[in-house]
Order: sequence, then structure tokens, then C-alpha cells
Amino acid sequence: MGHPHPIAFAHAVATGSARFVLRALAPVVAAVVLVSAPAVAQAAFTGTGTGSLAASTYAIPAPASMSATFVCLPNGKQATVTVAGYSPVARATAYQISLTAPDGSSSATTTILPTAVLAQASKSAGNRIYTVTIQATIGSWVGSPLTQTHTC
Repeated sequence: MGHPHPIAFAHAVATGSARFVLRALAPVVAAVVLVSAPAVAQAAFTGTGTGSLAASTYAIPAPASMSATFVCLPNGKQATVTVAGYSPVARATAYQISLTAPDGSSSATTTILPTAVLAQASKSAGNRIYTVTIQATIGSWVGSPLTQTHTC
């Protein structure tokens, strides 16, 4: 017997063991491509640059003034306050107004209107001092309070 014909040998290699080698290498080649692809993509975003950034803080001030009128029950256990106006605060998106009774209980409202009415009862007359407070808000940030007290 002699050696197989070179063309027949090449055909056997191409159809048999070469396919096996290609099938074996395909997952390895795919893994290399998948692992290196993010690094190549990331390399496109590694440039640097300069710019300016200005940062500052803003302390939300209290309104400069408030016009409030109190009406009390004779026993001092309930008060109603009418806020008839207040000075606006720059950048304010709303105002929180609260009324606190002598026993510490309180009622509150958030408004964009220049007027508000709040009533609050107290379990005991105590010192009979009711406190109205107004604070400007900017989004969820709350500013410094302006407070007025009234003795019933």
C-alpha cells in the first residue's frame, strides 16, 4: 500500500479533525472577545478635560415679618391664629406655618398663599402661651423660623 493521495488527505483533515479543532476553539475565541470588548469600549471614555465648578450654600432665611392675630377661649385652652400676611423669602416654594399650644400639641399647614388660619386646643391652660411659627421652604429644605407668641 502506498501513501494516500495529498488531496484526499487534505479533504479528510478539512472535514474531520479540522472541524473538531474549530469547534473546540470557538468558545475560547468567543470568551476572549466578550472579555476584551468592555475594555475596548471603556478605553473610548478615558479622556480628561478641565472645567470650572462653582458650589455654594444657601441658608434659607426666616421671613422678616408676619402679621398674626390670635383669638383665645376665655379659659385659655384653645387659640385660633389668623396669619394675614408675611414678607416673602427669595427662592421659597412654600411656607410652613404652625401653632403650638402650652401643652406642646400643635397644628400645621404648608401653603403658598399669603394667609392661613390654624386652631389648636390645649389639654391644660398651663402658662397660656401659644406660639405661631412660619418657615420658608425650598423643595424639601426648611428655613429658619420666625416666631410670635401670644398669651391667652
